[in-house]
Amino acid sequence: MGTMSDSGAQKVNRNKLPWFYRLILKIPGTDFVESSGGIFWGVVVPVFVFLEFLLSLFLIVSFPFPANIVLVGIIPTAVLMIFLRISLGRFLNWWNSTFGESRFEWNVEKTLEEYYALLEKKKKKTE
Repeated sequence: MGTMSDSGAQKVNRNKLPWFYRLILKIPGTDFVESSGGIFWGVVVPVFVFLEFLLSLFLIVSFPFPANIVLVGIIPTAVLMIFLRISLGRFLNWWNSTFGESRFEWNVEKTLEEYYALLEKKKKKTE
């Protein structure tokens, strides 16, 4: 197996992704879900799944054969697309923050000068 060189892991440009991933990233209305934390996933999602189960039972009983299958399949398909959008967005954000351009300035000389100045200042206070 080959090793990954420095040029192997790069920042991902969303415009250069395959069309399928760009189509998934165009799904609107997922900003709130992406930024929300445990309350959404621990409270809202289980309640939604339970209510969707009850709605599916109602739709299966209320409508005749071909229509009930289509109606019951719409909600899980929409939820799957939203889940894919959120997962892909989070993965790209993680990838770009991990392997993209560094946000930190690695200027050791400047840091050492500041540290020595701080030590000198502290030494003058103690004298």
